[in-house]
Amino acid sequence: MTMTLDYKRADRVPTVHIQEALTRKGYIPGPVDGRFGMQTLRAVVQFSNDSGTSNPNGVVDQALYDQIVAVTPPAPEPTPTRQTTPSTKSKTKKPTTSSNTRTAKRGTTK
Repeated sequence: MTMTLDYKRADRVPTVHIQEALTRKGYIPGPVDGRFGMQTLRAVVQFSNDSGTSNPNGVVDQALYDQIVAVTPPAPEPTPTRQTTPSTKSKTKKPTTSSNTRTAKRGTTK
């Protein structure tokens, strides 16, 4: 697909708002300068492709503008849930000793 610039397009849409919104959404429209240049055009086409637009040609109509500048709330953090796992420990008791198995060393004097 060959992309061409239509500088009249900049008169029809608030380019700065488009550039700011595309930047917030992770696209790279170039500097936020209000100029609908090649970088902005590429970012609009990429956004159009990603959002499933039937004809991603870089023309920003009202519907595409609304999609671009729409503020998407961040996804809520998942609530951690406590998962129970079966115990791998054996149910048998360890043998116990009735006497003190620890021996003390006595020092010898020379």
